[in-house]
Amino acid sequence: MHSPNLTECIHEDEFAVDVIDGEKVLITLPTMLGKQGSEWEGSPIFGRHYLMSLIRRGIENDVLHPADIQCALSRDSSRQSCPIE
Repeated sequence: MHSPNLTECIHEDEFAVDVIDGEKVLITLPTMLGKQGSEWEGSPIFGRHYLMSLIRRGIENDVLHPADIQCALSRDSSRQSCPIE
């Protein structure tokens, strides 16, 4: 179910790419935190559209590779068999 309070995409000016501890990372704004008094107060909340946008930005900026996504989708074998770059 769509919630009007959830951010659905990451616009060009809403993220940065950096290298932290030798690993390329995406940095985004904490725009979707659980509301005060809710069960999820202060917790990051990620909806489907935002996650898809995050994956797209990750691939566009070489933080993720298509093979990483394929590995994450693999239902056979353990995650340990997925190479981490």
